[in-house]
Amino acid sequence: MAIMIPSDISPDIRSNAEKHIFSWFKDALDTEDWVVLHSLGITNHNKVIHGEVDFFVLAPGLGIFALEVKGGRVQRKRGIWSFTDKYDHTDCRIKGPFDQAWDGIYSIRKSIWEKLDNEHKQLKNLFFGIGVMFPDVEYQSVGIDNEQWQVFDCNDGKNVKEFVLRIAAGSEKAWRVQNGSLKKENRPTIENVKYLADILRGNFDYRTSLKVLYNYVEEELVALTKNQYRCIDQLEDNPRCLIKGAAGTGKTLIAVEQVKKHVATGEKVALFCYNNTLGQWLQHYFKYQPENLRPYYAGTIHGYMVKLIRDSGKRINFPTEQCEEDYFYKYNLPCMAIDIQRNLKFRFDRIIIDEAQDLITNEYLDFVESCLKSGVQRGRWTFFGDFSRQAIYIDMKKNQLLDILGERTSFIQFKLITNCRNTVYICSEIKTVTGFSDKIIYRGGVSGPPVEYIPYVTIEDEKKKLIEILKKLSNDHVELGRITILSPRKRENSVVDCLEGIRVSDYQIPSVEALTFSTIQGFKGLENTVIILTDIESYQDIRLIYVAFSRAKSGLYVLESENAAKEYIELYFRRNKSDG
Repeated sequence: MAIMIPSDISPDIRSNAEKHIFSWFKDALDTEDWVVLHSLGITNHNKVIHGEVDFFVLAPGLGIFALEVKGGRVQRKRGIWSFTDKYDHTDCRIKGPFDQAWDGIYSIRKSIWEKLDNEHKQLKNLFFGIGVMFPDVEYQSVGIDNEQWQVFDCNDGKNVKEFVLRIAAGSEKAWRVQNGSLKKENRPTIENVKYLADILRGNFDYRTSLKVLYNYVEEELVALTKNQYRCIDQLEDNPRCLIKGAAGTGKTLIAVEQVKKHVATGEKVALFCYNNTLGQWLQHYFKYQPENLRPYYAGTIHGYMVKLIRDSGKRINFPTEQCEEDYFYKYNLPCMAIDIQRNLKFRFDRIIIDEAQDLITNEYLDFVESCLKSGVQRGRWTFFGDFSRQAIYIDMKKNQLLDILGERTSFIQFKLITNCRNTVYICSEIKTVTGFSDKIIYRGGVSGPPVEYIPYVTIEDEKKKLIEILKKLSNDHVELGRITILSPRKRENSVVDCLEGIRVSDYQIPSVEALTFSTIQGFKGLENTVIILTDIESYQDIRLIYVAFSRAKSGLYVLESENAAKEYIELYFRRNKSDG
């Protein structure tokens, strides 16, 4: 595996050909001592003020080689070269890629000569060569300006190492004609290669800052989200729809867009959800929408029930014991609200429910029945949910939930399959840790940084490592408002409570431009650019872990105990074995 400089390809590179070749060099076997510089700028280019070589290879025992890359369709007519990319854009040039490569290598050699110190003057006569890479086409040499051994095309597959060896062998013949036999000092040593790389790039690994990388990732994810809106058009002629989708497939955003669409036509619409924080987000969002786009109600279904009862003048005796809360909100509160609603003439034209996996019970459906025109059976409704993975408040399986709904009425089902929140790295880790392996499409290949697992031994050790993560993000200028710390524990039992001198606000709506904290359960349905998971002592509760991992859009850090780290290794080998 060659040493790549920079170590990651810039997100600015649009050429798929360059991206592929970068990865092929990075994975090439028996090239550990090679240094490959990508997009090497040349300020003293011999033909232009500033030039660039696509790839510059420094190979110990071989030489130095300039490689030009041309992806897509390649043509030459009457001496004019034309290159057509995947966007069907054609670029025409008189100077061909072979001439570009020769100009590049001569300019680089001149730069090297000017910067050599006295100890390395012998490197002035290094053996060199050029090559041109056409990875997308089959290329047959038809001119006098190149030799077939200087060409890499689709028939070479991924064998970039063999290509460099081929260039070296072919160039040696030309060298012997002009300079006689090759001497030992004409080929660079490992130390020479390191020295030359330092000359050409100095402190050369300009890693893309996390802030910039996160921005690129989120721009691509926004584009994917827009593609999901086509789902709305498919709902138009269907009064009752169940929309299924994994975390990150845009369910909440599509629900919001559907609400605005139907409110604009004059319908009285309710948008219900289960989670309090998501309910607050929905209320805050619609507060700043034009009045003709605001639904009659947006928020938690329990909040609407409480509103109904209080508006009727009745008193609600909320439970004082936490152990009684679950029963109260699942059974008592819906029954009280239904009694009130039955005496009212007002009914919604349409009800839309997000987080439907937590609200499909007979009690909640009875309440929806009571406040929807024509009821659940014949009324207009759309339910959005992740029934396989995120039903953390109801102890029922997917089929049981769908059977409850199916017993009341018929409805169409639609599945969202494009993940528009999480990077490929995050989704891969979700699959490893939870075993959930639905085929989610990643259009555009939104990669982002890898997930980082940081094991800890004691609470003090975890605190120290959490501070290190925060310092790293601060040094990369990641805004505090884009970072949320999550824990399966309440704040008073979390490592966050041990932090000193670092302000961590409880997550709230509207969100504040500050570092925030929330329990995993309380953050369901929400997201942030960077998620730091703390206090992870086990991966056994896969639904909770699924919710936790899938909240991160770009960056995910997992602070795990030694026990959890061992669990992860077992899960990793188990999942990969089953995939094989």
